[in-house]
This record gives sequence, structure tokens and C-alpha cells, in this order.
Amino acid sequence: MIKFYAALVHVLLWLKVAVSPMCGGLFLAGLICIARDQISLLLIASMGGLGFVIGAFWAERIRKNMGLITFHGRLIGHPEIDGAYVKPMKRF
Repeated sequence: MIKFYAALVHVLLWLKVAVSPMCGGLFLAGLICIARDQISLLLIASMGGLGFVIGAFWAERIRKNMGLITFHGRLIGHPEIDGAYVKPMKRF
């Protein structure tokens, strides 16, 4: 049962990395549709698909090189994000 949860966590972390460029592609497609004043489902689907393919290659590269858990651990445990590092203020 624990292996099932471990596999589920790995799949969700992989999807988290792979879907982020897809969201960027969908956002870009939305901006193009707004600029053209018409909605093109083919454009939206192709930009989303291209973003997912790029994200899948990126997620596989991360998985093979450093590991998904290490990657997300570095993102979450960064001192500037979690507030552990306080940059000293400059004095004039």
C-alpha cells in the first residue's frame, strides 16, 4: 500500500512539472486570441499541447538527473521562499 502512495506522489510531482509550461502555452494562446478578437480552439489546443510536450521533456530530464523529490525539495526549502533568510537592510 505504501508503494502505491509513493508512486502516486511521484506521478503528481511529474505532472506538476509537466503542466506548468502547458499553462504558460495556454496563457499565451489566450493573449493571442484576445489580440485577434476571435477564439481559435485549434490555436489553444496546439499551444497547450506544445507546452505539455516541452514540460514532459523537462520533467523527464529532472527525473533522470536529480530526481523529482529533490527538485521540489530545493524549490520549497529555498531560504528566500520560506522566510528563514532575512536580507539585511542597507543604511544610508
